[in-house]
Amino acid sequence: MSIDHDVHTPAVERLGPAEVPDAIAFLDADPVLHVYLLALVLRDALARPRDEYWAIRRDGRLSALLYLGGHSGAVLPVGEDAAALRALGEHARGRLAQLPRRFQVVGTEAAVAALLERFPGPGLVPRLSRRQRYLALAPAALAAREPLPELRLARREDYALVYESGAALRAEELLEDPRDVDPVGYARRVEEDCRDGHTWVWRDARGLVFRASVSALTADAAQVSGVYVPPALRNRGIARRALGELCSRLFARSSHVCLFVNDFNAPALALYRRLGFVERSPWASAFYEDVTRPGAAQPHA
Repeated sequence: MSIDHDVHTPAVERLGPAEVPDAIAFLDADPVLHVYLLALVLRDALARPRDEYWAIRRDGRLSALLYLGGHSGAVLPVGEDAAALRALGEHARGRLAQLPRRFQVVGTEAAVAALLERFPGPGLVPRLSRRQRYLALAPAALAAREPLPELRLARREDYALVYESGAALRAEELLEDPRDVDPVGYARRVEEDCRDGHTWVWRDARGLVFRASVSALTADAAQVSGVYVPPALRNRGIARRALGELCSRLFARSSHVCLFVNDFNAPALALYRRLGFVERSPWASAFYEDVTRPGAAQPHA
């Protein structure tokens, strides 16, 4: 439940390395729900030049936080203080030029709704909005499964399969082909995935059978994204077996596995529930493209 303080507009402050303990303490209120930002703070100590962390305090303690990803375009609001989130949204409007022309707002449904009352402002509407559910799995809840030794981290020689399957996944989930809208950036991200061990694959004589990525990892949680089985291989129990194996391996480093899923994706929700995932929070995502900027794709007629 969000809190709406009836007070004057609170002061907005930018967080830097000196505020790392404050940021971690705030996010640690739910380290599973906030794993993505916690992983960024632990990795970069609020010091990455193009990433911005803005916050509002109440009685000396952080009440709301907003991350602006200068490279990724991620806009991530956190907190239950609706008035503070609206103030952060108002402030973020003035920082819009620091974001890529393609950006996305992601977070709990309440936090996203409060931020979007002020951000990004008139004239910009999302090209795509999704209502989602944030799910989490604890080790004791993981359903029994058959081991899958074939599941492994993607390597450089998997580039072509990861590239093509990632494009198919994004086209299915987000109604766009990254090879068209961001060919250079997409190719670079696939190369990094195959180099840095972010993506897991199962491939055999049929080609790619399953893929999934780990987008954030801490001792408290591992966030899984991009779960994908090629359409011709679906409804054969592949995702349940492979994701179960992946979760089992991730539990060696994290106490929970988490992910978010579109609320209309009934087959995926059923799969995750069979594995033992439970809902932690209503979630939301809104995807934008500022077509007024040079080089932006024009909207379709």
